[in-house]
Amino acid sequence: MNKDLITELEAEISRLKAELEKAREQMSDVENSRRAMLFMLEDLNKSTANVMLAKKEWEATFDAISAPLFIHDKEFKIVRTNRAYAEAAGAHFKEFIGKPYYEVFPKMEGPFKMCLKAQELQEEEEEEEFSYPITNSIFKVRFYPIKDGNGQYRYSIHIMEDITEAKKAEENMKAEMEITTHLLMIADATAHTTDVNKLMEQVAHCGHEIIKCDVCLSYVWNEDGQVFQPSQYSGLAHDMIPIFRTEPLDKNTEFVKKTMQGKEPVIISGLGDVAQTFRSAVKPEGLSYIKPQSAFPWLPGINTIAAIPLIGRTGYLGLLIAIYKNAKEFTQRDRKIMQGISNQVSTALEQARLYKETVNKSMELSHKVETIQVMNEIDRSILSTLEQQEILEITARLISRVIQCDRATIALVNKEKREFIYAAGFGITFLSKGQIVSFDDTNATEVIETGRPQYVSNIAEVKDLPLLEKKFLDHGFLSHIRVPLVVKNVVIGVLSIGSKRPSAFTKQDLATLEKIASQISVALENARLVTDLNELFIGTVRSLSSAIDAKSPWTAGHSERVTKYAIEIAKGMGFDEKALKDLELAGLLHDVGKIGTYETILDKPGKLTEDELKIIRQHPVKGVDILAHIKQLKDIIPAIKYHHEFYDGTGYPDGLKGEEIPLFARILTVADTVDAMGADRPYRKGRPMDAITAELKRCSGTQFDPKVVEVFLGMKR
Repeated sequence: MNKDLITELEAEISRLKAELEKAREQMSDVENSRRAMLFMLEDLNKSTANVMLAKKEWEATFDAISAPLFIHDKEFKIVRTNRAYAEAAGAHFKEFIGKPYYEVFPKMEGPFKMCLKAQELQEEEEEEEFSYPITNSIFKVRFYPIKDGNGQYRYSIHIMEDITEAKKAEENMKAEMEITTHLLMIADATAHTTDVNKLMEQVAHCGHEIIKCDVCLSYVWNEDGQVFQPSQYSGLAHDMIPIFRTEPLDKNTEFVKKTMQGKEPVIISGLGDVAQTFRSAVKPEGLSYIKPQSAFPWLPGINTIAAIPLIGRTGYLGLLIAIYKNAKEFTQRDRKIMQGISNQVSTALEQARLYKETVNKSMELSHKVETIQVMNEIDRSILSTLEQQEILEITARLISRVIQCDRATIALVNKEKREFIYAAGFGITFLSKGQIVSFDDTNATEVIETGRPQYVSNIAEVKDLPLLEKKFLDHGFLSHIRVPLVVKNVVIGVLSIGSKRPSAFTKQDLATLEKIASQISVALENARLVTDLNELFIGTVRSLSSAIDAKSPWTAGHSERVTKYAIEIAKGMGFDEKALKDLELAGLLHDVGKIGTYETILDKPGKLTEDELKIIRQHPVKGVDILAHIKQLKDIIPAIKYHHEFYDGTGYPDGLKGEEIPLFARILTVADTVDAMGADRPYRKGRPMDAITAELKRCSGTQFDPKVVEVFLGMKR
C-alpha cells in the first residue's frame, strides 16, 4: 500500500469511528428519551388517578352541600347540580342537564337578574332573594362567575340557601321590636306627658300599631257630662273624623257597661255576634248578644271590636277601642298586651288627672295671690298720687292682671248735665278720653239709679240696645260687668270691664271688681280731700303773700309776678310737677321777711341809708325765721334765704357763689330782678323789657346765673 492509500484508510477509519461514536450517543439519547417517556407515562397515570380522585372528592363535596347548588353556562343551561338541587327540583340529573335552570328549579319566567347583569357587566360575586310559592320557601341565591384563561365569562355557579326560617325569625323579631318600641313609646308618654290629649294621641297611635287593628279610638271620661268623650284616633278615615268627634259613648251602652264593670278588655266578634271577656270563651252571665256594627253604627264594615277599659282607683278614666274590619282571633299574648296597655295607660291618666287637679288648684291659689298682690299694688299706686287722672288710669290698667278682659273703662258722672265722661281705661277705639256720653245713649244709668252692679252675658241677645251698647256690639264686645263708684253714698262714676266672648266673667270676677271699685272710690275721696287741703294751703299762702305786698302800694302784686316769671323759667328748664309747686310756694313767700320791715323804708322816695339797707337785707333771714317751724315748707326755705345771693359771691346774706347757691334761689334772683326793674318805684319809673334784657345780659355771670338768664331770654324772643 502506498502512503496515500494508507492516509485515506486512516481518515476513513477515523470518520467511521466518529460516526460510530455519534451513533452510540444517539442511541444513548433514545434510551434516555424512552426512559423519560416511561417516567412521564408513570406521572401521567398518577396525575390521572389524582384527578379522578379529586373529581370524586369534588363530586362528593358538591353533593354533600345541603343547599341546592347548580352550574349553568352562558345560555343559562344546567351543566352540573348537586344532589340537594335534584331533590329540591324533584327530578333526576338526566332530566334537567342541558335545560335552562329557570324551567327546572326555581321555575320562573326568566333568569335571575344577577345572571343577566353578569353577562352585561361581567359582575363578580352577587346575591339575590326570591320566594318559592310551591313550598312557601324563601331562598337567598349567591352567584359566582367562572371565567376562562382570557378572563371571559363562561359559567355561573349558584348556591341556593333556604332562609325561610331565618326570615320568619327576622320578621317575628321585627314584629316584637315594633311592639316593644311602641310599648316603650307609650311608657315614655305615660312617664313624661301630663297633657291628656297628647297622652291619648300617643296611646291611639301606638295601640293601632301594637294591636294591629284597622282603627283605634280613644275616649276620656267626662265627669260633668257622665259620658266618654271622644279624644284621639288612629287609622280613621278623614270623612269619619267629624262624626267621631261628635259621638260620645254613653256609660250605659251595654258593651261599655260590661267593659267598665269587668275592668278588663271585652271582645265583640262578628263571627258569633257575642260579646265575651278575656276571662272565658263562654258568654258571661247577663251579657246580651250584640253585633259589632250596633256599637258604632256610624262606622261601616266592622267585624270585631276590642274594648279596653281605663279605670283608676277612684273611678272611670276612659276607653280604648280597637276596631277590625276582618275576623280577628286573639291569642293569650294579645290579651296580655291589651291588659298591660290598660294598666299602664290607666295609671298615667290618673296621674295626669291628679296633676291637672293640682295645677288647677295651684292656678286658683296663684290667682288669689295675684289678686291680693294687684289689690295691694292698686292701693300703693293710687295712694302714691293725688291726681285723679293718674288714679283712674293706673287702676284701669291693673284690672287686666286679675280679670281677663278686652277692655276696662272708668266713666265719671255729671248728674246735673245727665252725662258720662269717659275718664280712663283701655280697649275701646270709638271713644276718646274726655268724650261725653249722654244718659239717654246708654243703659249704664241703671247702675247710677240702683247703685248695684250690672252684668250682661251676651249683648247680642239684648233687644232695643241704646247707642253706646250698639257700638260695643259693633266692635265685637259681647259681655260686660259694670259696678258703681260710690263716695259718701253718692255714685260718682262707673267702672266697667268687657269681653269679646259671651259669658266671659264669673262671680269671682264681679267680687274682685267691686273691691277695686271700692278702692277707687276711697282713693278719689282722699284725693279730693287732699286737693281741698292743698287749695286751702295755697290760698292761705297767696293771702299771706298779698298781705306782704300790700305793705306798700309800690310792691302790690310783686310776689305773684315774681312767681309767674320763676315758673316760666322752671318749665323752660324741664322741672317736674312737684318742683314747680315748690317753686310756686317759694315765689309767693320769698319776701315774707318784709313783714318786719318798716313801711317808711319801703316807701322812701330817695336813696336808702346804710342803716336802712342793713334792715332791708335782713328780710331773707327773717323770712326763714318765720317759716322754719312749718315742716311742709322746709324744701323752699333755702330758696327764700338765698334769693339775693349773687353768682359772683357778692350778694347776701352769706355771700354764696356760683353752684353753691340753690337753683331755686338763682331762678328767683332773676325773676325778682326782672319784676323790680319793670315796676315803678317812688324814686324812679319802671324800665321797658328791652332795657331789662340788656341789664340781664350785662350782669350774666356776675349777679345772675348765665344758664337761668339764657332760659329767660330764650322765652322772650
